[in-house]
Formats: sequence, C-alpha cells, structure tokens
Amino acid sequence: MTEDVFQVNHRHVILTIDEGLRTLFLKHRDWFKPFRDEGVRLIKEYFEKKYKVTPGVIAGLHTFGSRLNFNPHIHMLVTMGGMGKNGEWKPAKDYIPFEMLRKQWQTVVLTMH
Repeated sequence: MTEDVFQVNHRHVILTIDEGLRTLFLKHRDWFKPFRDEGVRLIKEYFEKKYKVTPGVIAGLHTFGSRLNFNPHIHMLVTMGGMGKNGEWKPAKDYIPFEMLRKQWQTVVLTMH
C-alpha cells in the first residue's frame, strides 16, 4: 500500500469566524457543513487557478476551542501541490497567501447569513 501513497508536503490551514458571528452559528447549526465545504472550495479554487491542479484536502470541523468555548473552526490538511488533468503530480512552489485567503474567507462567512 505504501507504494500507492504520494509522499508530499502539506500545510495545516485553520479557518475560523469572528467572535461576533458565533452566536449565529450556535443558533444555525445547519450552517456547519456549508461552512466546512466553503473552506475547502476556497483552497481548491486557489490551486486550480494558480497551478491548474486539484489539491488533496482533509477537512474537519471543530465546534469548540481549547478552552471549551464555542468556537467553530475548520482544520484542513492541504497538499502543497496537486494532480493535473493528465494525472501527474505538480508541486506548489509557495505558500497560500494569508491575506488573500483571509479576505476571501471573511467574504464567505459574511454572506452565509
């Protein structure tokens, strides 16, 4: 099985929401799946536009922080590269730009409600 697994660099990406919006998510728990799906979509779109590849993404939703406070956020493991349309692996040469991701994520969260 190990010969079927790619050994690739990856990054841990965490997306959260502003404290002021958390009470809305507490009342609308049906937003959790779209919240996670939108985070994955942003990452995939970045790699598809910049590198013309589909990255590997594992995403998990956490609803509470380390202090056991309600703090919905997404943890994602994202491959630094992806598969091209021809099925070949193409590595990414740089990090996902934080400012770009933050601005896009804020827009997503604000349009969810």
